[in-house]
Amino acid sequence: MKRIVIVGASHRCLTMFVRGLKDMRGKTLEFVGIYDPNKTRCKVFRDEVGDSLVIYPDFDTMMKEASPDGVIVASTDNTHARYVIGALDYGVDVYCEKPLTNTYEDCLAIREAEKRSGKTVHVTFNCRFMPYFAKIKELLRSGIIGKVHAVNYEYMLNRWHGGDYMKRWHGMMEVSRGMLLHKSTHHFDVANWLLDDEPVSVSAMGTRSFYGNPERCFGYRCSTCERSAECESYKSQSAPMDKALYFDAEHEDGYIRDRCAHRPESDIYDNMAVTVTYKGGTLLTYTLNLFSMKEGYNLTITGEDGMLICNNFGKGFEDKGEYEIILMTKENEVQRITFPIAEGAHGGGDIKLREMMFGAECDDPLGQSADSFAGVVSAMIGIGANESIKTGKHYDLASAIDTLR
Repeated sequence: MKRIVIVGASHRCLTMFVRGLKDMRGKTLEFVGIYDPNKTRCKVFRDEVGDSLVIYPDFDTMMKEASPDGVIVASTDNTHARYVIGALDYGVDVYCEKPLTNTYEDCLAIREAEKRSGKTVHVTFNCRFMPYFAKIKELLRSGIIGKVHAVNYEYMLNRWHGGDYMKRWHGMMEVSRGMLLHKSTHHFDVANWLLDDEPVSVSAMGTRSFYGNPERCFGYRCSTCERSAECESYKSQSAPMDKALYFDAEHEDGYIRDRCAHRPESDIYDNMAVTVTYKGGTLLTYTLNLFSMKEGYNLTITGEDGMLICNNFGKGFEDKGEYEIILMTKENEVQRITFPIAEGAHGGGDIKLREMMFGAECDDPLGQSADSFAGVVSAMIGIGANESIKTGKHYDLASAIDTLR
């Protein structure tokens, strides 16, 4: 039975791992320790797991006393590298939330730590496990559209979802390095995986077009705002878990979960356009918008012999019904491929990801399991894109990635 410890008492960790792995707890794994600077949040996890989950005062004490077999890292993005490297140096496997990290220096340090430790880093890229993307992967592998020349990927978040990022620590460039790292790392990784190719250069543009407008900043936080009915980004914080994890924990560290989406302190881009070139010659054009009227994505993959149109604009991953992939050949024949939307969070991806990471040994014919190299390659696209926005120049990904092998 694997002994697992947790770094970062986050909502994502609670739902994805602690609750998501409930059926495995006590059988194939057990949670034996947790560390987070905020002990109130840690107590929420202990209430969920039981007294067997020990709350530790610091990371090193936990690693020495709990003697874990694995560490789940779900802390803020700018601390991932510290704990990933720390766990590896203790000789323990790591399961890290995306992004693996958000600087080139940390990418390099993680890869070096993994090599010297002989242990393994797993990155939680759940897009790979969504049946929808798995089907696209199968179609591309079959060669049905021939060599892929172009990928057009347009992703939009509505003002409730996109605005929510602006309210949290994610809205601070110093902590998250922006959505091209925190959010887009999913999308860059799935593009790399679908193409089975490596990026060689990236260029990007980014602005803060909608959020941060003082005329839309009606109050300091949602819970005390008197004009919430007028705000498209308003979010009620009445959910019991939000109260337990954040509202009841504010007294410890002052972290406020429901700050105004238009607060001036949120300095990340909310409107981004990225172009990536690949070794094989494929060109990826990608956009991310955090203030759309509706939410969803448009994905078109154009090959030598046809194209796949994979558009889910206005449809959430938890919607019921069917997904559709349109296959068009160069003879203008059209085939509609439909299948039911999978049960579970993120289009069924979370369930399959947990099974791959913590279940019984299983085959991985599509290569869905993501290692540290996949993590750093995805991160480098976001890191390079941010640098390109600053300098107005292309960023050489090939040279950076070669140092990370």
